[in-house]
Amino acid sequence: MNIRLSKKHGVNPSLMYCYICGEEFGVALVGRLPGDEEAPRRMTNTNTLCERCRKVIDNGAIFIIEVKDGESGNNPLRTGRLIGLKEAAWKRFFTAPIPDGRISFMENTPYEMLFSEIEHDTD
Repeated sequence: MNIRLSKKHGVNPSLMYCYICGEEFGVALVGRLPGDEEAPRRMTNTNTLCERCRKVIDNGAIFIIEVKDGESGNNPLRTGRLIGLKEAAWKRFFTAPIPDGRISFMENTPYEMLFSEIEHDTD
């Protein structure tokens, strides 16, 4: 792999974090960007997952990530709570098809109604 070095920023590193849980897990060496811009301090996308979340998805789970009521879009404001459901549980709870990438966002109010009794892992 060749990296075109930035004249201003060298390898131009950016801290990678998991799109699902937010855990920091690596460094991206971005190199030269258009206009020799500095790389963002933190980066993620729907394909950037930590080992733990990737393993959960690879084992067939679907993540539901709780977001603030009224939020929408590709990266809405999260509350920090999430849950992984097996495919059978998804089909029991929802009529909607399994989401692309096995990641779904749910506003706080319905999330609380469905999952308030479940103890969430805080690790």
